[in-house]
Amino acid sequence: MYNPNNPSNWSWSKAFSEMEKTVNKAELEQQIINHLHGYKAEGKFLELSKSQKDDHYEILSQIL
Repeated sequence: MYNPNNPSNWSWSKAFSEMEKTVNKAELEQQIINHLHGYKAEGKFLELSKSQKDDHYEILSQIL
């Protein structure tokens, strides 16, 4: 059965558009994590405190 929402049925332009959104979101997430870690090397989301994680999601929701 044909499903237009299945990625294998997308046009190339839609597939590249979705990939670009995913890459942009990942880059934004890493930038926010770096910011919350004070731009120290090797900052990881799992090392953030609960309040920093909440800040992370708040910033991300405002951007996206």
